Amino acid sequence: MTKKKNSAQLKLSLKSPWQDHSHNVWLASTLSISRNLGKFKFAAQLDKVRQQQVISLLWEGLKTAPTLQTPTLYRAEELTPLQKEYLMEHFLIQEGFHKAHAGEGFAIDAEARFLAAMNLQDHLLMQFIDTQQEIEKSWNALVKLEEHLGSTVDFAFHPRFGFVTADPNQCGTGLFVTLFLHIPAVIHLGELPELLEKEREDEVESIGLQGKTSEMIGDILVAHNTCTVGLTEEYLLTTMRMWATRAVVAEISLRKKLLRGEGEQIKNRVARALGLLTHSYQLEVVEALNALSLVKLGVEIGWIGAPEGLNLNQILFNCRRAHLMEALKEEVAIPELPRRRAEYLQAIAAKMTLLI
Repeated sequence: MTKKKNSAQLKLSLKSPWQDHSHNVWLASTLSISRNLGKFKFAAQLDKVRQQQVISLLWEGLKTAPTLQTPTLYRAEELTPLQKEYLMEHFLIQEGFHKAHAGEGFAIDAEARFLAAMNLQDHLLMQFIDTQQEIEKSWNALVKLEEHLGSTVDFAFHPRFGFVTADPNQCGTGLFVTLFLHIPAVIHLGELPELLEKEREDEVESIGLQGKTSEMIGDILVAHNTCTVGLTEEYLLTTMRMWATRAVVAEISLRKKLLRGEGEQIKNRVARALGLLTHSYQLEVVEALNALSLVKLGVEIGWIGAPEGLNLNQILFNCRRAHLMEALKEEVAIPELPRRRAEYLQAIAAKMTLLI
């Protein structure tokens, strides 16, 4: 299989996760578990032969899993760096796959909601992306899949420390739940520090898209559990859902204040953001995400008119490099990206009307 054919096949198989999304604040969640095979060394210690054996064993189980729709295996050496970046963006993974090389692989289902990464840090990382706020449903899917794989392979397990992973801090359940929350009202009204202090949990860390809260790109707050040892999966799921619910309530409450006429400066920021998208010749990804966040807020509270069916969540995530190229249906040289991003967003902004 040539890289050109593989590129087309990969992109065609990745359906947009935002097609059925309906929540304005809780954008998405990802649930992942890490596992290792008991009879093999950790992935970093495997030679090429053992790496291929691990992939073969895991793929045999994955391709027959009744809960997955026609999964496809992609070997890392068959993918271009841009394709790996596309996978990272699609599944909202903050650690890149650009270093993945021969002996490592990925399996993706036809719905593009499931990803299995093989021989990266651990032998297997399985992840579901959820845009319906149904984290329990995604967890049940992970459990069924693990049970199916466990009928043919033995996962490394310690009676005291739980499932064994390459990073000791990720042993135990090996479960990570990550929430992506769009909270522009909280951030622009200066309520983020109070929210984080009020909702501070020992088991939950809150960061921005780049790993810190000092710069909230796109007004997106990322929350994830910090512990996988000594806590049950049910406890983790309940904790994360309650955390998300409280953050959503805070955002919705502040949006109601905006509708009552409080926060006039936010109206100005929304109007300027729409102007930026309408008239910019070049846009870097961070400024595009920040402007889109405010325009999205304006549409959702009635300050900006937009065509019915315009999916601003998908547009928000399409601004990243690999997805922008997919939206444009061509590869774009890096120096040309800011201009092409601005053109892409100008066409969208032209469909909107400022109502304030």
